[in-house]
Amino acid sequence: MSVSVQQLAPELLPQVGPLCARAFDDYPFLAELFPGPSDTRAQVSSRFYSATTIDCLAHGVVHVTAEEGRLTGVAAWLRPGAFPQSLGRQAGFLPTVWAGLRYFPRRARLALQALARLERYHPHTPPHWYLALIAVDPAHQGRGLGVKLMRAGLALAAERDEPCFLETAKASNRDWYQGFGFDIQRTEPCFDGGPPQWFMWRPPETTLATPRTTRTG
Repeated sequence: MSVSVQQLAPELLPQVGPLCARAFDDYPFLAELFPGPSDTRAQVSSRFYSATTIDCLAHGVVHVTAEEGRLTGVAAWLRPGAFPQSLGRQAGFLPTVWAGLRYFPRRARLALQALARLERYHPHTPPHWYLALIAVDPAHQGRGLGVKLMRAGLALAAERDEPCFLETAKASNRDWYQGFGFDIQRTEPCFDGGPPQWFMWRPPETTLATPRTTRTG
């Protein structure tokens, strides 16, 4: 079956958080920051990815793949100039903060530390496209959906010859992104005792490449 990439339709938005929570259940950053049962961690991560997607809808673009009304993949980008977020935009993440405090009160200090470091290591200049999230439902991985989603976003950057930025804490994802021309800028843990986080930059002149590995998250 041929699958096309489309803009996120409003009726699919409620599916984004749960899909991302499933796709990133074993993601080192989340699994180590919020240890314990998957369903408890999902109470926080689902809210975070929903808020991220809503912010990207307003200040960027959200691409998805879907079949018969069911979301199978999502990629959310902030357009150049949309980072850093204003205080008003940051307020949209308050439900994530409340969920974190409710389900993981002892991890609050590390969670705040992670947010601060993520912003510190995110370049503010030059203006760039920021891949805030890309995820494929585990039941649909291995079909090339992630490649289709990535190429759709990179095509937008290519139209104006603009650079891109992302970060990841999963080695297989890092290798996958390198296949698209992203280079590692720095490697730092985002919280004390946390896993390494790779901050990656793609120059505007990079030619779209074929990924070398399969992404799992």
